[in-house]
Amino acid sequence: MNTEFRKNRFEIFSAFMIAVVTILSALTAWRANVADGIAGNADFEGVTSSILSQEARIVNGIHAYEHYRAYTSYYRYNELGNIMYNEGDNALLQDQSGLWGVALGLQYSFFPPRYVNRDGSYDVQRELDELWADQAQQTDLNPTPHFQRADGYRDKSIAITAVLIVFATAFFLFTAGQAIRNRLKYLFALGGILVTLAGAAIVILIEFAFL
Repeated sequence: MNTEFRKNRFEIFSAFMIAVVTILSALTAWRANVADGIAGNADFEGVTSSILSQEARIVNGIHAYEHYRAYTSYYRYNELGNIMYNEGDNALLQDQSGLWGVALGLQYSFFPPRYVNRDGSYDVQRELDELWADQAQQTDLNPTPHFQRADGYRDKSIAITAVLIVFATAFFLFTAGQAIRNRLKYLFALGGILVTLAGAAIVILIEFAFL
């Protein structure tokens, strides 16, 4: 009677532990899928940010070099006016005034004078840097953190998925223990318990490690 009771109790316990391992495996697979989903979203955000950054570089480059082209026109008209003024020919004064007028109009209408250096050169890089800084305050132009986050969560998904092998081992030990008719079944059950606890601990560690 006691032998039959112990047998039934062991089978009930094994069935219970198999159910526990099954639930833990399902939860582990769910967490792996969640991490993989977050990685996919981060990849999408990274690609979007990369596209926006390339667009900003192109648009900013167009604006900056349009201003630079206007500056070169201003410089040409201004220098021609200076040459005519230095000639001192009264017949050229009207042309000289017209050239300076065009140069003045270009200066105040077609490029920002603040980017003209003291030596008379136009600082295109400074304008590009300021345009980028202004754009970065309004739009996410840095894809690197998104891709790093995606890699981290993808590693997390892979690590959690690997724990399913541990739970599969525990499932095998409990199932094999039910089929064994001697005392060896208790060793299988003990092994199943230890492997189950190890798998659960590993999942918890992975969750905390990737916070």
